[in-house]
Amino acid sequence: MDFILKNNKLWFGLAFVLALAVRLLRLGELPLSDAEAAWAMQAFDLSRGLPLGFGPQPGYINLTAIFFFVLQSSNFAARLVPALAGSLLVLSPALFRDRLGEKAALVLAFLLAFEPGLLALSRQAGSSILAISLVMLAWGAWRNRSARLAGFLAGLALLSGSALWVGLLGLALAFGLLRLVVPAVFIEFDQRRARQALYFAAGTYLVFGSLFLFAPGGLGAGLASLPDFLTGLAGSDGAPFWLLPAALFFYQLPALVLALVSLARLFQRRDPLVIFLGLWLAASLLLAMLPQARQVVDLGWALLPLWTLASLEVVRWFRPIESIIELRPEKQPAPFDLAKIESVEFPAPEDEQPAEDGLHPVLVSSGVWETIGMALLTFILVTFSWLNFMGVALVTFDPATTQIRWLVTIGALVLLALSVLLVAFGWSSRVAVQGFAWGVLPVLAIYSLAMASFSANLRPAPTVEMWSVAPQSPAIGVIHSQASEISLLAHGADEALSVSLVGINSPALRWLLREWRLSSSQALSLESNPDIIIMSGQALPPELESTYRGAIFPWRAYPAWDQASASEWLRWIVRHELPQGYETILFWARTDLFPDAQNLVP
Repeated sequence: MDFILKNNKLWFGLAFVLALAVRLLRLGELPLSDAEAAWAMQAFDLSRGLPLGFGPQPGYINLTAIFFFVLQSSNFAARLVPALAGSLLVLSPALFRDRLGEKAALVLAFLLAFEPGLLALSRQAGSSILAISLVMLAWGAWRNRSARLAGFLAGLALLSGSALWVGLLGLALAFGLLRLVVPAVFIEFDQRRARQALYFAAGTYLVFGSLFLFAPGGLGAGLASLPDFLTGLAGSDGAPFWLLPAALFFYQLPALVLALVSLARLFQRRDPLVIFLGLWLAASLLLAMLPQARQVVDLGWALLPLWTLASLEVVRWFRPIESIIELRPEKQPAPFDLAKIESVEFPAPEDEQPAEDGLHPVLVSSGVWETIGMALLTFILVTFSWLNFMGVALVTFDPATTQIRWLVTIGALVLLALSVLLVAFGWSSRVAVQGFAWGVLPVLAIYSLAMASFSANLRPAPTVEMWSVAPQSPAIGVIHSQASEISLLAHGADEALSVSLVGINSPALRWLLREWRLSSSQALSLESNPDIIIMSGQALPPELESTYRGAIFPWRAYPAWDQASASEWLRWIVRHELPQGYETILFWARTDLFPDAQNLVP
């Protein structure tokens, strides 16, 4: 650990590289959802010089438009700004090392690199990760007396959308309550540095908000984020209330366990840092869950104090194994010279008087092998219990076998609890607690990495996740491939056909067909004679059957969270597979585009 702390810059850099790699891996593979495509289309139109009405996220729109102009419009480029912002967030603990401590800051950096929720936000176009990263980096720069950098980052944060105000309100509530609980806490404020930061924030807002004066509409859009935030508080049609705690439990279970243990220590020592983090966590959770328009992604701000508390608790167990010392009578004969036991008397300090009862400390054992044995036993029993749980979730047994499996799963955990108690009372409580912690921490780390791979959709097959803002369209790419194939057959080139969207308001489809000659209407009309017609519904219009050939494609997928049975939930916990309802669309291509156009049968 001393070597790591001496080279902390190298390790923070490694955490950043890992975070960037996992965020860029297969970033453009999944199609954009409607919520993502709505923001990406604004950036695309801006990169083409088309007039547009800015949404309240001009920071994302302007920066993504630059990437579209320099590179090329794609799913990867549309998600690149959030991916970079999420990667930079990993460096923010380095700016708080004086308060967190070197070890906790370094551990937190690696935890944030693979945190499931923040990883999911970093791979979504137009998500709140831009606001979260910029606020934390600006705050850290201010604490390190870099007023110009803090002002620059604050100016960008003002362009990051309504999520900014959610985070600032949560921090304000936490600081206000902290002053009530711990009045001695002092918040430093330097007027000269604040004035300098304000100038840089205003300049950054004007330059980047207007995209170097090429898009002045972004300035008003940045200010519109505050009314958008207030409207969201009174909105509706949000996710069910129970879905947010469920996401917090399943995806952040390791952090919840460690954070609760850290908060429980407040009864022993009133640490202002832990109190502040607890208040920040409570305020962020309330702001995420109370509005009717809530979404699981609104938990993003709560994940920062949650994992900070977890890192403080992890560091507590990064300590050498303590020797086992007992108080024994002064004239007690030394024990036999065994391999693991030796009797060494500690000399009493000069200013310490012998105990009245004649007891003095005696080293019984170094505790190394006992602690390692307790850790291995913990790891084996927890792993055995999880494997049995997976068997119950994935395999259909008869009721008797299922009951036995459940009993074995619970029995392994009960045996672990009894083992910890027996070691604590029969040998040493330090060995029992530290060995148990060392055995559980690797299990929690493996679980967190598995949840990260699920939330980032890095599995071989698509999974059903709770972090999506809008319904996903996993099969929407088939529409583009079919249209491209028909275009190649008819004209020998991609994107050479005219496409008409009928009765469909889908930013995802408009993004998918952004390079095509695209038109949209509410009612079907064959006067324009489009090459391809895409329309909603399942009925086959009779007027199309003579001149068009069609097929039905699945479009939007709706996970059955409310209708899932107990067995389906168990399978989701292990594999993240859940039954889904699909909205379908009709894809029609003109018959004369096919090589066998002489066949008049559609």
